[in-house]
Amino acid sequence: METIRQERFGAVTVLTLNRPERMNALSKPLLQSLDNALVSLGNDAHTSVVVLTGAGTKAFSAGADINEQRDFSPDDAYAHMRWGQAIFDRIEAFPKPTIAAINGVAFGGGLELALACDLRIVADTARLGLPEITLASFPGWGGTQRLPALIGPSRALRMMFVGDSVSPEWALNAGLANDVVEASALLDHTLMLANLIAQNSGEALATLKSVVRIGIYDGRAAGLDAEARGVGALWGTSAQKEAQEAFFARRKSPRASGN
Repeated sequence: METIRQERFGAVTVLTLNRPERMNALSKPLLQSLDNALVSLGNDAHTSVVVLTGAGTKAFSAGADINEQRDFSPDDAYAHMRWGQAIFDRIEAFPKPTIAAINGVAFGGGLELALACDLRIVADTARLGLPEITLASFPGWGGTQRLPALIGPSRALRMMFVGDSVSPEWALNAGLANDVVEASALLDHTLMLANLIAQNSGEALATLKSVVRIGIYDGRAAGLDAEARGVGALWGTSAQKEAQEAFFARRKSPRASGN
């Protein structure tokens, strides 16, 4: 069975983590297949937005496949963390918008995967958490860095110190979730948002993502310089000219009157 299922909906491609019998646990083959799929989609002119979700109704992903880690040495653990970090870094830096449609539990590495995406839409039946501390460890695929940046150090540390799960409503209020929707409407809602995003210039979206990341990781001054350079680089492109001309044409057109 394929570990990653791929479906296209117009300009949106949905990648489904496809190990429902294992709560979509992130095995090495699954993560490698996901990495390969994203490399291909990064060069796919027909895909403007990528959505990640999980097979079935129980789990987005319950986390790393712990069976693969049972006999790790300290060196093995270090290498595995760095390998996973590299994949999640590539997801974060992916040149097209990414949305995690969290259809069920997102624990451990599963939540870290969602954190590497740009947006997170959460089903009202889902639960989110980083329970690694209960195994005398802590998140190793970027969670210790991305979660505090997203919701603040205090809230993030509370989640990681205790290792319990949070509700969709808590996630929404904390800024971990962008939207919370009924589970039955999750994919439709996510595709609607993805298609709204896909209507915009791919070059502008990619540049915007890059500028935001520079500001987060390199500081405000570097971010502001990248912002100005990015706008300058986009100015005068065919997409920018067309959008600007359409804007002025709408302003010049007389308003329709009705009785």
